[in-house]
Amino acid sequence: MKLFSRIFGFCVLFGLSACASNQDYSPLLRAEPEIGATLTRAPRTLRLYYSALPDVAQSSLRLVGPSGEHNLRGLHTMAADDLMIEIMDPLQNGSYTVEWTTVVADDPSTYSGSFEFDVAVSDQ
Repeated sequence: MKLFSRIFGFCVLFGLSACASNQDYSPLLRAEPEIGATLTRAPRTLRLYYSALPDVAQSSLRLVGPSGEHNLRGLHTMAADDLMIEIMDPLQNGSYTVEWTTVVADDPSTYSGSFEFDVAVSDQ
């Protein structure tokens, strides 16, 4: 009976650790602008690269900066595993947060996350 208890306990711990590690998974591989970058030129688009093809119909991108949320237009894919959208408002100096939600490939899970970048255009 002791052996059964230990095996059962091990299985429970293994299952819980697997669940915990899945919560940390993100299909986002990289982005343009780069995650955490400081840009000397304001970007005109956002492009996010994923580990598999994102479903545009089940995806959204949001850009929030010092003056609030920015208008975005035309969410689409450009290559096999990315999402791209045009930034409609000019970006001023400051910190920006990109918030994203997507479903990738045949995985029914909805993933979401965010990252930041800064714009620091010097006055000329």
